[in-house]
Amino acid sequence: MNLLFPRRGELDPEYDIIYRATLGMGVSVVISILVGFMLNAMSTEGHGYVTAGPLWAVLLSITGLFTLVGWLRGAYPRAGLIHPSLYRSTSIRGIPRTEGLSYNKKKRTEKLVLEREVLLADLRALVENSSTSNPQRRLYYRQRIDDARGRVDQINEELRSLGGGKK
Repeated sequence: MNLLFPRRGELDPEYDIIYRATLGMGVSVVISILVGFMLNAMSTEGHGYVTAGPLWAVLLSITGLFTLVGWLRGAYPRAGLIHPSLYRSTSIRGIPRTEGLSYNKKKRTEKLVLEREVLLADLRALVENSSTSNPQRRLYYRQRIDDARGRVDQINEELRSLGGGKK
C-alpha cells in the first residue's frame, strides 16, 4: 500500500491505518494467488513449481521490489533517521526543494507546506460562505478569514527562515 499511497492520510485522514491494513491484506492474497498460478503455469509434465522454495523466493522478491519502489516514492520518511541519505520526500505538489537541509528541517518544511495548503483551501471555503446576509455570521467568517490569513503569513515567514520557502 505504501507503493500506491506513499503519504500518510492519503486514503482517509482519520482511518488511514485501517484502510491500509485492509487493502494490504486483500492485495497480498491476490498477489499470492497470482504467483501460485504463474508458478503452476511454468511447470512442465505436471511436476509444478508450486513448492515452498520457489513460492518464498518469488514472494520475497516481489515484497523487496514493492518496498524499494515505495521508498523511492517517499513512503518511508523515517529511514532518514537511520542515515540522512536514505530520506526521500513524498512527491507533493507545492513543496519547495529541501536539498541540503537536515532531516528535521525537511520534515518541518513539508509539514508547514501541507498546513498552508489546508489553510488556503479553508480560506476559499470561508470566503464563499462569508457572503451571507446575516451580519453575525458575516462577522464570524471575517474573523476566521483574518485568523487563517495570519496563520498563512506566519507559515510563510517560518518557511523563509528555514530556507526552503517561496516568496
